[in-house]
Amino acid sequence: MPRELTPIEQLQLLLPGYRGYKAKDLIRQDDFLIRRSVADKIEQAISAISMKESILASTQPFSPQLKVMEFILSNLRSLETEIMSSQGGGGDIYARWKINTEELDQIVNHDLNMIQIAQKIADLANSDQYEQIPPQIQSLKSLYYERKSLFFPPEYR
Repeated sequence: MPRELTPIEQLQLLLPGYRGYKAKDLIRQDDFLIRRSVADKIEQAISAISMKESILASTQPFSPQLKVMEFILSNLRSLETEIMSSQGGGGDIYARWKINTEELDQIVNHDLNMIQIAQKIADLANSDQYEQIPPQIQSLKSLYYERKSLFFPPEYR
């Protein structure tokens, strides 16, 4: 019976070049790959919703769905900007404090969950299930903040 893939193995299949935070020098690189992948999926959702919004606006300019779509787009753009503009891999923190194996495991699990949620958001956007997107955005945002804190020593979280 084939065994189930570990979170690191799943991420390595999803992201070519991902190494799993094996060396301190690679923390920033792996962090960037994760954040870029999440941002790409968010961009896919933004593109899908924007396209459908423009079609709806041209046919039904007073549709209440337009306000819902604009609210979702605003939240997605804000989250994408925050994810891509934050300092990678905890900045220079990892050089001063050791990140132990348990924390790396938590970071990897957060990475995989972030990518899965971002993909779910993109899928929901493509299938016009807008009412399910805001809770997913909130989940992704919370997970991102938790993950970000894992790069810092426990006393600074």
